[in-house]
Amino acid sequence: MVGPYFLFVNSRPIPESGTDDALWEKWYVTEHLPDLISSGTATRGTFYRETYDFPGAPKEKNPRNFLAVYHTEFEESLETKNFKEKTRPGSDLFPNKFHILENGDFDVRNYKLLVDYDPKKIGEVPPPFMVTVEMETDDEEGLNKWYEEEHLELLSKLPGYRRSARYTLGPVSVLSTTKASKYLAIHELDNLKGLGSKEAETANTTPQSIKHITTSKVFIARAWELVHSEGF
Repeated sequence: MVGPYFLFVNSRPIPESGTDDALWEKWYVTEHLPDLISSGTATRGTFYRETYDFPGAPKEKNPRNFLAVYHTEFEESLETKNFKEKTRPGSDLFPNKFHILENGDFDVRNYKLLVDYDPKKIGEVPPPFMVTVEMETDDEEGLNKWYEEEHLELLSKLPGYRRSARYTLGPVSVLSTTKASKYLAIHELDNLKGLGSKEAETANTTPQSIKHITTSKVFIARAWELVHSEGF
């Protein structure tokens, strides 16, 4: 079962630190992701690399091209003793400076679970691909009704679709560096080919879909490819 809280960590290595993408991945895979799970900060974690290899991909690329997401029992997991006392503050893998914050550029958000949608009963399995959709709206009741009564069911018909979850923004992290949207949707997929399917077109062109997508004050969709998982 999906945990009640969700930690969302978008990052990149700081170019001037001497840490490159390959080393950043190695640090996450061999040290940081295992630390957060073994410390009890989170129960499960997955680490992704951003991909633009899908129909309709945005032309402008976000410099923070890595995403770690964690299921956790804590509303603010990075403020817990588990994280502060049981995880490494830095790494000898980094070439010049030891501390994590001297090597990484982070944007961190805390979310609370709204909806766990698993029509195929897949359960907790790390998905090979994931799409994140951030939205901000003045019509929150309408947005939630659209997702729950129409949109999730239509998305479930996409080829390669696995499951979805929806979240609402929680306490602002001290490591939050951008203004986060209130609503986050996570769509888990076997591959990204379904994003260009007729089923995807149907899901995104109903009258309600057009209304909520075009009137949302923020609409940010990004796609991610799995690098590593822990705790599953």
